[in-house]
Amino acid sequence: MGALALLDDERYVTVIPERFRFSDENPLTLEPFGRNKFGDLPPYVEDVITDVVGLTEAKWEALVDAGETYTVVGPFQYYSLAPLFRTFPDRVHRAGPAGWCPDCWGTLAACDRDGSVTGTVGTAYVCFCAGV
Repeated sequence: MGALALLDDERYVTVIPERFRFSDENPLTLEPFGRNKFGDLPPYVEDVITDVVGLTEAKWEALVDAGETYTVVGPFQYYSLAPLFRTFPDRVHRAGPAGWCPDCWGTLAACDRDGSVTGTVGTAYVCFCAGV
């Protein structure tokens, strides 16, 4: 029983891959990204929807409501998070935006600078401020 208690006290770390599919599980809702409303998605996925796919929040919401997201994003198509990962070095030398988490700057994607969280230096993970 003592070992189980120790496991319960440890935080679960969700590593963010360099690319994802909209059929992958959203760590915030445990549902596929493609079935989640815009506000239920991590900001880094919202950025892909607006900046890469070219949809507005309203258009994404309409697709989710109609169950048609996969006609636009495809369940097996990969999307890169390289632009997000390129911002990590900037976070080391600058303070984040006022009022946002200093670890993720409001993106919910934090960088494991020293490997103490994920075991690998430079790995992205879902920030603890997300509450998952």
